[in-house]
Amino acid sequence: MLNTAFVDKDSHYYVRFKWWMLPLIKDGPNIVMDLGCAAGVMGRKLLETGKAKEVFGVEIFEPAAAEAATIYKKVHVGDIEEMQLDYNQCFDYVICGDILEHLRDPYKIVRLLSTWLKPGGSLFVCVPNVRNYHVVADLVLRGKWEYQSAGIMDRTHLRFFTASSCRQMLLDAGLEVYHQQVIVEGPKKNLFNRATFGLFKEFLASQTFCCARKLP
Repeated sequence: MLNTAFVDKDSHYYVRFKWWMLPLIKDGPNIVMDLGCAAGVMGRKLLETGKAKEVFGVEIFEPAAAEAATIYKKVHVGDIEEMQLDYNQCFDYVICGDILEHLRDPYKIVRLLSTWLKPGGSLFVCVPNVRNYHVVADLVLRGKWEYQSAGIMDRTHLRFFTASSCRQMLLDAGLEVYHQQVIVEGPKKNLFNRATFGLFKEFLASQTFCCARKLP
């Protein structure tokens, strides 16, 4: 499904960089698949820092895919749920940054991606956190579940996750979750999070991030 945020070439939607992923990728000549690669910012960083030898991508929005193709070894243009790609045990890392929530059946895709990993390879998943206090307050206090042009309630989101349900999706695919964190952004939220010793971090977080390993 094409996200309307892609329509504006000046949008930050497809040039954002999820910096918290980078330290968790080991140095070395890794082969990486970037699912929903947008304009290729992540792949560029991986190549520049020596964390990847080759980067492949899948992207539904053609202008962004064309930009990524100048960096990546190969970019497949289209809907991952409609593709028949053969990448059995090819990748050291598969990265899904803000893509699974747009899919009709992300659980099926996660199972597919697990077959693309080499033994010991890792799947990185980042999804919006529906447990965020804005969403919870609107639902519980105001009875609202209203879609917006961007953010957690983006109208193109078909699936919703909490930290727990994201983790369970990976476990159900036979993967071993070895790292999980929620992403709290903004100085005021981070200050409040520290002052409350992280007790409310899941309600403050905009995203949840999991790393899972394919067992040998």
